[in-house]
Amino acid sequence: GWAWTPSQNWSLRAGAGVFYMQDTGNPRFDMARNAAGRRHDTADPLRVNLNWSAPFAGSSSNACNVHPPLVCVVNHYVLGNMYGRKTPYMVQYVFNVQRELGKSTALEVGYLGSRSKRLERMFDANEVTPGPGSLQDRRPYPEFTKIQEIGNVAEAKYNSLALKLTRRLDQGLSLLVGYTLSKSEDNGSGIRVLNGDALFPQNSNCFECEWGLSIFDVRHRFVTSVLYELPFGPGKPFAESGVPGAVFGGWQISAIVNKSSGFPRDPGVGVDVPNTGAQTYRPNLVAGQDPNEGAKTVQQWFNTSAFARPDAFNYGNAGRNIVIGPGVFTTDMSIMRNVNFGGSLILQLRLEAFNVFNHPVWGDPIMAMSSPL
Repeated sequence: GWAWTPSQNWSLRAGAGVFYMQDTGNPRFDMARNAAGRRHDTADPLRVNLNWSAPFAGSSSNACNVHPPLVCVVNHYVLGNMYGRKTPYMVQYVFNVQRELGKSTALEVGYLGSRSKRLERMFDANEVTPGPGSLQDRRPYPEFTKIQEIGNVAEAKYNSLALKLTRRLDQGLSLLVGYTLSKSEDNGSGIRVLNGDALFPQNSNCFECEWGLSIFDVRHRFVTSVLYELPFGPGKPFAESGVPGAVFGGWQISAIVNKSSGFPRDPGVGVDVPNTGAQTYRPNLVAGQDPNEGAKTVQQWFNTSAFARPDAFNYGNAGRNIVIGPGVFTTDMSIMRNVNFGGSLILQLRLEAFNVFNHPVWGDPIMAMSSPL
């Protein structure tokens, strides 16, 4: 990092670093679950049909021709780790320009970017090839179902422009205004599910097909906080003493305004058109249609006409996380009165209101569209 002050009112700063990320332990612990296989049977409480002598449904008749209390588990679900995978890391860099505007105000303009490599992502190492017929026959290893693999297969990048205006308390006014224009992209925002991001890729044989907005991307964010002391009372321009000073002195008004755009979300339809065993699939994106255009209402937040059903045994070509959800807009305010009883004894009265204008903060839209599409 370095800093340079070419004149009394200007400062320039820049820096870069490489940061290695803490690896997770769960993928290693999961390996111990392989020996037992996976099976889940729920007993009927009225008939008590499962017991220690016959703990599994249908255990008296199975493909392996074994008898209770032994059980036959076929089409194993396997948990694995990519052999020899390396530690994920991020390269981060920043450049900032600061300009003094008067004795109490400063303006900053900065750029922050990063590139992340070797990020961990869950995928199916036994991915089914789309097509008709039996799923197991189209798996590379038909003796298993999913092979849940964790590996260094994801990458990410982030770019942002940030503006900040700061005014220290001067003549009763303090101000902090911040705005960030940013874009975060990746082909996997985490190992586990994150607010609608898919646990597995649509096609584990095509990680580049997953490249899109991060599930936590926020394109625009504006935050401002202001504190204003009314100009009445001791040491102020008006009504320094007497009854007016006692009545109107010591009052402060503050507010925090927060406005940001929504998070990206992934559209899906609950029919397995590729015939790969997935519960949902991504639809096709109709040429010339924008999924985020049109009126945004509680009944229909995004343009469903922008999507169409793919041909049988094909993946949809709609990108990942292409629908933008509702943003956030709140205003918190407070009114304070400081009553000085002399010396260091001060009584403060506060009236605070959160989201004072009662602006609705909507949840994310339901992304599962009707199956006929």
